[in-house]
Amino acid sequence: MARTLSILVVFAAVVLAGAGESAARPAADERGFDTVSIPLIAEGKPDTTDSGVTGYLFRPDGGGPFPAVVIMHGCNGLDWLIAGTPGWALFKRYAARYVAHGYAALILDSFEPRGVGNACGSPMSVSPERRAWDAVSAARWLSARGDIDKRRLVLQGDSHGGWTVLVALEINRAPAPVPFAAGIAFYPYCPEGAPGFSVPVLVLIGGSDDWTPASHCSAMVAHLARKSGSVVELKIFPEATHAFDFPLTARTNRLGHFMTYDAAATEASWQAIDAFLATHVK
Repeated sequence: MARTLSILVVFAAVVLAGAGESAARPAADERGFDTVSIPLIAEGKPDTTDSGVTGYLFRPDGGGPFPAVVIMHGCNGLDWLIAGTPGWALFKRYAARYVAHGYAALILDSFEPRGVGNACGSPMSVSPERRAWDAVSAARWLSARGDIDKRRLVLQGDSHGGWTVLVALEINRAPAPVPFAAGIAFYPYCPEGAPGFSVPVLVLIGGSDDWTPASHCSAMVAHLARKSGSVVELKIFPEATHAFDFPLTARTNRLGHFMTYDAAATEASWQAIDAFLATHVK
């Protein structure tokens, strides 16, 4: 049992100092996005009790069709405007950056519709398998829109959300055809024996991450190098910690993991993302 609990803690994703239950989400009429309800694909759901997720859709000006990114939060959820845990602010910055580059961005909230505020101490309470289904369902929803280019959908996630990206893009995991063209995972838990990925994947992680160690990702890449068919780019930033792109001061969270903002690693990550998307999402 102790070993199981230890593994679950390693699997957990971002929780920042002072994180608590989810506060009120932003007003539906906040400028810059639309609040949408996304039903889950019924056939094949990992949990039959799941019905849908909430999304926040940011779009460039014009009629499209636009490429689009589905963004998955960490185990602290979107922690709506809680002081010291600016998850929502971070994901809005992600969305704004993508919109500036001509992409639509859909931020998913996997927790609020399920009545969960924070899953960092119990990461399997909303498992990556269930969240992967959220992502695939969101891709299906986006593909039905006339302003979205269904051939150019990208899945991005942070930590628990990054782990979700790797699960969603596993070979034979998603309904065929695979709805995404590429995946981006910030500081995820990397399963060392991953079966491979159906589309190119970019992994961005800190060499000083004591929560989801980069060594697991290196082992995963080495394992996949012995197999054919998977394209995985791994970027390790030696001095960076977990959650290195959250612009917060140095802190140790409630589970004992040290994190601090690393501006250089954050900028290098976005340069890597730009190059990755230019190659794999024309």
